[in-house]
Amino acid sequence: MAGESVSVDSAKQVAATTNVVESGQAVTSSAQGSSSLGAAQKSMFWGQEAGPRSMGDSSAKLFDTVSEVLAKEAELITTFEAEINATLKSFTGTEQDNKLQLAQIQEALNRVDKSDAAAALKAAQHELEKFVGGSVLALPSLLPKQSGTTHSTASGESTTQAPTQSAQPEV
Repeated sequence: MAGESVSVDSAKQVAATTNVVESGQAVTSSAQGSSSLGAAQKSMFWGQEAGPRSMGDSSAKLFDTVSEVLAKEAELITTFEAEINATLKSFTGTEQDNKLQLAQIQEALNRVDKSDAAAALKAAQHELEKFVGGSVLALPSLLPKQSGTTHSTASGESTTQAPTQSAQPEV
């Protein structure tokens, strides 16, 4: 995630939360409806014969079981909603804390830039530029570009010999 911004998109969060709440309500309503269907499986509707009575009992058990499953799903959705809301609240708080910390760092950097030490450095750089005759960036051009020993050849050209082990500075 290096270089990526992490933040909460409030509009998407509101839309997603609304969908979670609506889904939870729909599942709860379905659980209640299934429970009502289970309770409605009365023997007076199915009769006393073994086949229809067995079918009525099975139907009641099916509706009750579906109701239990849907109730547990609604409970899970409620738990999910609570956890997501707590996490987003924490993340938003952390995000705000990070923005505050970043603003404090920027303020500190601005104070450093306006400090007496910064003004003294700028003055010293200006003096160095006057001495060098240009930008302080020209300073590296004053340093030798080659390391090693320079020798002149018989034709007057210069060659550079690589430094030897004994010529290396000790660290």
